[in-house]
Amino acid sequence: MRTRSAVISLFVAFAAGLLLLALPGTAAAKTPCWKQVLNDWSNGRAIGVYPLHCYRDAIRNLPEDVRDYSGAADDIQAALQAQIGKRTNRSIQSNGLPSSRKGKNSDSAGGPPSSAYRSAIDKLGTSNADSLPIPLLVLASLGGFLLALAAAMTTAKRIRGLRARRGP
Repeated sequence: MRTRSAVISLFVAFAAGLLLLALPGTAAAKTPCWKQVLNDWSNGRAIGVYPLHCYRDAIRNLPEDVRDYSGAADDIQAALQAQIGKRTNRSIQSNGLPSSRKGKNSDSAGGPPSSAYRSAIDKLGTSNADSLPIPLLVLASLGGFLLALAAAMTTAKRIRGLRARRGP
C-alpha cells in the first residue's frame, strides 16, 4: 500500500512538472522600440532599423533637455527619412482607400512606359562629372554649323560682287 501511494504521488508530481513546463511563463517586459532608438542614439551607435512608428515615438518621448540641447531629434528624424527612403512597400491614397504597390518601382507601377526618345537620351547620358554634357556638345555643333553657314553666305556674296564688277 505504501509503495502504491508513493508511485501515485510521484506520478502526480511528474504530471504537475510537465504542466508547469507546458504553460507559458510570464515574459520579461521587453523594452519598447522607441526606447531602443533612444538607447542607440545615446550610446553613440548608428540608429538601427526599426518600424517607422518607433522613430516617431522616440522623437515624441525625447526628454526636454535632450530635445533642446542636442541633435537627437535631427538624428532620429534623419534615420526615419532613411528608412522611409528604403521602403519598397508603399501605398497610395485614392478616394480615402489605400492601394498597395508591393515593391514595384515607379516605371512599372502603372506609369507610362518610357518612350524610345527617353531611353535613347538615358543611354547617351554622361555618367561622370569629367565628361562633356550632351546638351553642350549639341549646342557647340549647332553654333559651329551656323558660323560655317554665315561664312559661306559672306563668301558667296563677295563672289557675286566680284562677278558684277567684271561685267559680262
